[in-house]
Amino acid sequence: MNATEAQATAIEPVRDAAVAFDERFTEARPRLVAICRGLVGDDAEDVVHDTYLRARARLAQLREPASLDAWLTAVAVRECYARHRRRRRLAELLAAVRPSPPAASDSGLRELVEALPSRDRTIVVLHYGHGLSLEEIARLLGQKPATTRSVLFRARARLRAALGE
Repeated sequence: MNATEAQATAIEPVRDAAVAFDERFTEARPRLVAICRGLVGDDAEDVVHDTYLRARARLAQLREPASLDAWLTAVAVRECYARHRRRRRLAELLAAVRPSPPAASDSGLRELVEALPSRDRTIVVLHYGHGLSLEEIARLLGQKPATTRSVLFRARARLRAALGE
């Protein structure tokens, strides 16, 4: 076997893994877009694209290939958090340059959920919008189930108070 054949043989498993990842990501993409849309709204497509790039670059870090969907969901949620952090920093910089316009007084449920802190909103959207159990959400976010339950309890209390119930 010459050097070119040896190199081609070494590249084949990497190429096969990349193709398999692309196929599985394509299957998971609609679910990821739906989850991200609940967390970042219209930026969901961009976040899912960023998720693809980050996950593809770090595919070697995936310890258990069978848990790819859960891993992709966790990467997507972290990308949503990063998007919120970047947006918050930009808003702070812009606020220093110009005053912000007054907030609209729309009391629709979606607007109230979007007004929740990002951690609360994430849990509310994943639980009520996508049907994940509190244990699944806790695992995705790397926190204890009791923490997830208490955050959800406080978020519901805030929503109830805002709705005047």
